Amino acid sequence: MKVTMKQIAKEANVSVATVSHVINGTKHITEDKYNKIMQIIHKYNYKPNSTAKNLRQQKTKTAGMVVSSFPDSFITEMVYGVEERAREMGYNLLLVNTNEDKNYEEETINLLHSKMVDGIILSPTSNDIEYLNAFTDEDFPIVLVNRYNNIVQHAPKVTGDNVQTGYDATMHLLQHGHKKIGMIYGVSNVSTTDERIEGYKKALQQYNLPFNDSYFELGHATVSGGAAAAKSLLSRHSDITALFIQNDLMTIGAISQIKDLLLKIPDDIALIGFGDFASSSIIDPPVTNIVLPPDTIGKTAFDVLLNKINNPDYTKHIELPPSLITRQSCGCK
Repeated sequence: MKVTMKQIAKEANVSVATVSHVINGTKHITEDKYNKIMQIIHKYNYKPNSTAKNLRQQKTKTAGMVVSSFPDSFITEMVYGVEERAREMGYNLLLVNTNEDKNYEEETINLLHSKMVDGIILSPTSNDIEYLNAFTDEDFPIVLVNRYNNIVQHAPKVTGDNVQTGYDATMHLLQHGHKKIGMIYGVSNVSTTDERIEGYKKALQQYNLPFNDSYFELGHATVSGGAAAAKSLLSRHSDITALFIQNDLMTIGAISQIKDLLLKIPDDIALIGFGDFASSSIIDPPVTNIVLPPDTIGKTAFDVLLNKINNPDYTKHIELPPSLITRQSCGCK
């Protein structure tokens, strides 16, 4: 029996329009209704008629890019990389900053999908992105960049090697003799944070040191958040002698707070930041940073999107390696 949209609507006790919105991603539907409708669609293995699909197959030469935050220099440079490659390939790019708002992210993906962009590059706000499967199951091209979750099927990924990033930064501080190393991170429940913590733990294990999750503090990826996190960490654990800080704005805030506490960098507190912001080399002392190549990540993400558009089965995960730029803040001369 070939089920119709009308029959799905009747079984789900919703309007045909609501079913259409779920299928075409044209409007945000409550999670309960969405899940109920998707269950029925899967139950009957319903396939929408081919008209919309045929429309979708006509290329618009427009792609969407959705990022979770914008003030961070790493994200800014990654976006520049995507824009540059898009222009080279004759594509227009629609850019949206969700400002770490998950609901807005879902609405944006629905909107871009309904506007018939050829595909979307997404740096998600959280690990809670199972909703993307409704799009990727229908072969709509989505590439996850910077952050990801393997819960999403059929989506290629372009990220830095964040486990290695956490490992390399922590190992460098351990090699300087630090055993009590604090970490200030920007956002919880995202792959970048989780994987850098995994790398941090691996480095501690190599030195047979215990892991203490009380050495971690959320800094909300802002200058004031970095300052507050440094103050909280150092007042809670006066034995901490080094910090690994996960973005440039928090690094600036933490340095300011450390100086307010009349502590010297690196003598009292050694420091490694993430992402090599413009003033890193002229701050006193100059800041050691571990960096992933944002421009290359951005350009690669767009190349992968074009590949996905042309090859629906393409699902590789490309990880780019970090490099450490050593200056005086970690104790290097």
